Amino acid sequence: MARYIQDGKIINYFNSTADQISFGDVLTLSGRIGVAAVDIRAGGIGAVELEGVFEISAETTVPFTVGQTVYWDAANKRVTATKAETGAILAGIVIEPKAVAESSALVKL
Repeated sequence: MARYIQDGKIINYFNSTADQISFGDVLTLSGRIGVAAVDIRAGGIGAVELEGVFEISAETTVPFTVGQTVYWDAANKRVTATKAETGAILAGIVIEPKAVAESSALVKL
């Protein structure tokens, strides 16, 4: 049996790091990403978005097309078209074309 709790678009997230997480920061949540909806102090709990469309920093060496799956490149803090061989982190799908030189993309989580 299952019991409805919430719609799940936003979840509470415990910041276990020693640094504050700032509003808009992209967080890695296992095999996917979320976006901080508020500042979350070290050791505190705050809201993280799991759904929606966000403008996110992107690689500038390739274009993106609508519907394309993109992945989170944690080392460079941007979305990329390249899926890592191991530990790939799904960011979402592109909802608007991105030219090669553009440094951000619209991504639906």
